[in-house]
Amino acid sequence: MSIDVQDLLEDGYIEGVDEKGVSFGGVERHGLRILDSQFRDADLSGARLIGCRLADVDFSSSRATDVSFAKSTLQDVTVAECRIGAIQAFAGTWTRVRIVGGKIDYLNLRGTTINRLEIDRAVVGELDLSEAKVEVLNFVDATVGKLILTNSKTKRVDLRGARLQGLESNPEGMRGIKLGYDQATELAPVLADILGITVA
Repeated sequence: MSIDVQDLLEDGYIEGVDEKGVSFGGVERHGLRILDSQFRDADLSGARLIGCRLADVDFSSSRATDVSFAKSTLQDVTVAECRIGAIQAFAGTWTRVRIVGGKIDYLNLRGTTINRLEIDRAVVGELDLSEAKVEVLNFVDATVGKLILTNSKTKRVDLRGARLQGLESNPEGMRGIKLGYDQATELAPVLADILGITVA
């Protein structure tokens, strides 16, 4: 039985909650704080949590057709074994965020500041890091359908743990990227195109 999320929002924030079956469906909040909470089997479809702050929050076995965390701050957040169509999380700040297992069709982190993001055994259809500032990003046995790095500023992005099926970038976005030898070989035509090299 789903819990009415409005009952959790009476004080204007959520803290110290450990619940199963909460429905955030269609909820729209600006500046909401969610602290030290765990949500299992939650429904996030259509939730618009704009400019919010999430700290020490876990979502597990949850689902959404689409959810927005645009311009929000996420710190020590885990998304585990979730099935999500699209996450709109552009222009925010992500610190120590983990995506473990599950599948996300589209993860929009355009213009987001990222300090330590790990994608572990998850499938991401499209990961958009355009114009993002990325300090640390690691992949562990993950699959990424398409990675977009156009105009991103990266320091330590290790792609060796990702099965990377497509890449879109410009030369600026490729700085600070670490690839495995086999990956570099497979992506050689794409890398040549990014760098403006003609192979004849």
